[in-house]
Amino acid sequence: MKKAVILPSRTEVMAKFFAAWQPVRQTEIIPTAQACGRVLAADAVARCDKPVVRASRMDGVGLRASAFADGIPDASGWRLGVDYCRADTGDDFPDEFDAVVVIEDVAMLPDGGLVFDPDMDGPIVSGWNVVTQGSFIRRGAVIGKRGAKLAADTLAALCIGAIDTVEVYKKPLAAFIPTGSELVPLGTVPQRGQSVDSNSVMAANMLAEMGADVAPYPVVRDNRDELSAALDRALAECDVVVINAGTSKGGEDYCHELLEKGTLIAHGVAAYPGKPIALAILGGKPVINVAGPPAACFNGLDWCVRPIIGAYIEAPALVRRTVRATLSERVDADKTGVMEAIVRIKLTETPEGYSAFPIAHTNRHATDALLADGMYVTKIPPEPTEKGDEITVEILR
Repeated sequence: MKKAVILPSRTEVMAKFFAAWQPVRQTEIIPTAQACGRVLAADAVARCDKPVVRASRMDGVGLRASAFADGIPDASGWRLGVDYCRADTGDDFPDEFDAVVVIEDVAMLPDGGLVFDPDMDGPIVSGWNVVTQGSFIRRGAVIGKRGAKLAADTLAALCIGAIDTVEVYKKPLAAFIPTGSELVPLGTVPQRGQSVDSNSVMAANMLAEMGADVAPYPVVRDNRDELSAALDRALAECDVVVINAGTSKGGEDYCHELLEKGTLIAHGVAAYPGKPIALAILGGKPVINVAGPPAACFNGLDWCVRPIIGAYIEAPALVRRTVRATLSERVDADKTGVMEAIVRIKLTETPEGYSAFPIAHTNRHATDALLADGMYVTKIPPEPTEKGDEITVEILR
């Protein structure tokens, strides 16, 4: 009886890879308005105070606090611009006025005079409802820290500090090379023996979401010379190369052989779908050969390629939201207890909580698997995964 091959875990594969490879990071300066989703390579420092001088804390009228020295004054004869001014939230206002009374405590007369509410808040003193220079932001203050991933609201904070450009990590250029003589491009109605190249669309969007610029390559047939030429071109043009399919034991699976030209880190991992993934370093660049089935391709991109892209831009590790759910069917996990099963899960919310239905990753269920709500990774050694057991599900959408 042939002895079973013990494959390394996903954690072991990535540890071995990063022990052999580190990215050459580059930075660039780009307009703040175009920096959503990018990672700061240097602290972003405010270029101005906020407020620049001072500002009203509330919507109201600016006036002289001295007018209230003996109580609420008769302001029926006051004139706008002479005895008071409008000073709404965030407004600068003339220096001659040093306090703001909220608009709810003021009635404006037709001729421009004012009447103050006798129950108004007080006492009105210099600085009442006035925010001082730099009380929100001080010039030179760090608004965005190095390593922070910029979101839309973060950009607004940078703009308040007059930060119009930021230094960010330059995106790596990632090639995705689909392979398979049976593949036809999207837009083609497949004939007998053909399949639409769906993984290129998935990979391009996943790589972009990870923080890479994407270089899509056309489908390459299962031909050693054509595959080798495509790999050489991608290595010359890109920072990371992802080859799809041709990594298992099929009669036309040549791709993984090409990785042996460099430093082969692993061929095979103790997790499925996607077990035959291969990972190597060629010319100092990562080359990852992910398996062909869509769910397997997703898994390879998710756990293997994602941290590699993240290393170029110092992106924090992805932490997905999780929920606890009760299995409505048993999970067909690895019976030997030496491999992880990455199981797609359909979730249903019930009065008692979430119910989890495991979806097989076979071709017959490929579309259902891709539409699943989440995924569950079985443990080594296995934990109970029978109907009625509770599991932790990572939410995918």
